[in-house]
Amino acid sequence: MAPRQHDAENRLPWDLYLAVIRIEVDRALEVTDDLDAAVPGCPGWTARDLFEHVGLVFRHKVESMRTASEPPWPLTGLDTSDVRRLLAEETATLLAELQQRGPREVRHTWFPDDRSNGFWFRRMALEATVHRVDAEQAAGTEVTPIEPEVALDGIDEFLTIFVGGPWWDDDEELTGFPVDARIRIVADDRAWTLAFSHHEVVVRKDDDAPVDLSLEGSPHAVYLWLWGRGPADFVLDGRKDLLKELEGRFAEAGT
Repeated sequence: MAPRQHDAENRLPWDLYLAVIRIEVDRALEVTDDLDAAVPGCPGWTARDLFEHVGLVFRHKVESMRTASEPPWPLTGLDTSDVRRLLAEETATLLAELQQRGPREVRHTWFPDDRSNGFWFRRMALEATVHRVDAEQAAGTEVTPIEPEVALDGIDEFLTIFVGGPWWDDDEELTGFPVDARIRIVADDRAWTLAFSHHEVVVRKDDDAPVDLSLEGSPHAVYLWLWGRGPADFVLDGRKDLLKELEGRFAEAGT
């Protein structure tokens, strides 16, 4: 798979990302009574698996910042017998590391266009947001709406970093969902136009050229749909037959 392309731009305030991490983890812990409950958005996982995963991801990023390198995955040596404690402790460790280092320090990330700690501020806040939704869905409780500015930032991250760019280097590594179309995704006053082919996805913002399918909905609904955590609860205009292929392509990008 080839490196993705991305146009850097201003993100949310750095302290807001820290607040989001703290709030989302607190909410996930609050709603989870049954650690053996199945997680709908992560087939085969229980809430216990979810908490362990998030705790280990947080520590992995801490070690990445500390060593300026890619630590092995999965991490070993951490006590995972009490996943509630693990998640709470690793959240505190992550927040302390981010606050101490700040967003401008150049360290290791998996995204070649952004090697700053700011990448982890954003990525871990959005990671916490999606997995908080997982915890609520596992608990069978109503999903708390994602703040519009956070959801819009999450949509932008998913489309420009996870989806956009040249995906495959050769014909032996092609997508299982070869969408060949132009799609526009609209949420609030922001729009992303995606030109899909077998090999790449070109993402442009506020492009008003004709498209094969337009999707418009609330930031919360669009963001959850992109990550496979919610239905296509928005207005569709154009080739609705493309929807399932898109969902498959997005699922590939998010794994």
